[in-house]
Amino acid sequence: MKKITAFTFGLVISACAASEQPADAISAQTSENAGEAPHVVLIMTDDQGYGDVGYTGNPLIRTPHIDALAGESARFTDFHVDPTCSPTRAALMTGQNSLRAGVWHTIMGRSLLPTEQVTIAEVLQGAGYATGIFGKWHLGDNYPFRPEDQGFEHTVIHGGGGVGQTPDYWGNTQFDDTYFVNSEPVGFTGNSTDVWFDEAEKFITGAAEEGRPSFTYLSLNAPHRPWRAPDEYIAPYLEAGLPAPMAKFYAMITHIDDRVGALREYLLKLEDGRDVVFIFMTDNGSAFHFNETYYQGNPETVSIQLAGDSGWQPNAGMRGYKASVYEGGHRVPLLISGPGIEGGRDIDVLSAHYDLYPTLLELAGLEVSGMDIDGVSLAPVLRGEAEAVGERAIVVTNQRVFDPDPGRPVAVLTEDWRYVANEPTGSEALFAIAEDPAQQSDVASAHPEVIAEMRAVIETWWDDAAATGFPTQRLPVGTPGVGTVRLTAMDWMEAPSTDAVPWFPGFQPPAAEIGYESWLQREEEFPPLPWYLTVETPGSYEIEVFVHDAPAAMPAGKDHAILEVDGQRHVVPVHGHASSARFTVDLNAGDARMLTWFADTPDGDNPLPAMYVYVTKVD
Repeated sequence: MKKITAFTFGLVISACAASEQPADAISAQTSENAGEAPHVVLIMTDDQGYGDVGYTGNPLIRTPHIDALAGESARFTDFHVDPTCSPTRAALMTGQNSLRAGVWHTIMGRSLLPTEQVTIAEVLQGAGYATGIFGKWHLGDNYPFRPEDQGFEHTVIHGGGGVGQTPDYWGNTQFDDTYFVNSEPVGFTGNSTDVWFDEAEKFITGAAEEGRPSFTYLSLNAPHRPWRAPDEYIAPYLEAGLPAPMAKFYAMITHIDDRVGALREYLLKLEDGRDVVFIFMTDNGSAFHFNETYYQGNPETVSIQLAGDSGWQPNAGMRGYKASVYEGGHRVPLLISGPGIEGGRDIDVLSAHYDLYPTLLELAGLEVSGMDIDGVSLAPVLRGEAEAVGERAIVVTNQRVFDPDPGRPVAVLTEDWRYVANEPTGSEALFAIAEDPAQQSDVASAHPEVIAEMRAVIETWWDDAAATGFPTQRLPVGTPGVGTVRLTAMDWMEAPSTDAVPWFPGFQPPAAEIGYESWLQREEEFPPLPWYLTVETPGSYEIEVFVHDAPAAMPAGKDHAILEVDGQRHVVPVHGHASSARFTVDLNAGDARMLTWFADTPDGDNPLPAMYVYVTKVD
């Protein structure tokens, strides 16, 4: 459990685990012009790669507003994140390598950001900032992991890792959806991208009217699959000859681009006397694989033909896409503008997502020291006070498994080298990145001394991460003041593989280009798996279980429901066309493993998993 004490402007912040006093306290002081602290706007798109924007050389995509922003910003050309989204978000929020931050997967309860972590939102909130998030959190849907528990005072988000995923409000499709406003479901009209930007502008206006600086985290779901956008954005790409999957993916990005332009215009008219620090980035490499065989229309060939003799190559010519530890999986755009930052220039400094934690605090006027983080402030480089941040090695890994494993794919990045190990295509490879940005020529055999250095870096990195013990985050029930707890299959534990977790229902039939299957009408293919709970208060609990979430009101279609929890097995009948079954059980305080499913017989035959569970302490 974290401990934070703060005094607005003239500020001292400390953070520690409950087990000990802080060995590394966080201390900060605002600059002399604290009353004029800038607004901070951080936009992060989802699954948009380095090559999925015009300013990096893509002649097919239409991003005039982001391109204009790039012309006025410091453009980082060697900026890296994790290969998938939750780990990137954890590193961004904490300033730590994602494994050390405690997040390494997007499901299986491994996306829950430990509560002892002190987020950048908590630090800024302690300094008097209004803090808001709009869009995707994906670091926990339940107390105490929600954004409102981690430093955000105003939240407008979808559930899980994308609109329409299992933890999201039932039936969401990116159009006219219901989202969670400070944990309460609220209906909206229009496309999700418009909702996030509209709500963000309202939030900034409110903060300005109160005389407060704001930290606005616009964490967009787009262009994450399923690829859906308003028709007026899709049509021009289809007319230009792009295959439908590519047209939809690019349409989502162009829609974002329009809203980025509108937001910048809005900020120019915000007359509260504050400057604005404006950041644009993405969370991992591109999810649009040009050479995937399931796409209709051969996007790679068609797009190269449409690009003509420009010399453009898909994916900015990089090897690898989302989830890969090759360059294309984690090298992404980063644009930063603001007071004292020289814009319109490229910065080729090797940098990473966790650098933004100390960077943004410094740009917000906070002098921060003594922090147990992996990030290095880029503010001196941005202000022209330094040309580099010093020699460093950045480690990138893909740990999409229940427990982290040093044998999983990993890359070590330095200014000169890219070392890649444990990828399916080979056990160990080395690339001279300046001469071989496409990572096509393995020079490992010619540089045994570099290989030895890289292995040593990985050993140190792993030992450092493993020292945390990779603790499992359990979901509390019976916490005083919290009320009913909603559990979803996204946080099932003990899954043997990612495919064992039903994370995407599919509320509209997925288009053929999507490349993954929904679980609706495939429910019986998923064996039930447990949730790991912590019972905060002993006593009587009502546990209501559903195959489909409560708003669906869909019959369970089985005669019995089984619940195993706290070492006991309970069986109740399912009546008629009921969509749920209800248990009343006594639970002891402490950790518990809960498993529940529907079945044809009291013995549990032909199981149908309960993917949604509501747990309520009975007074």
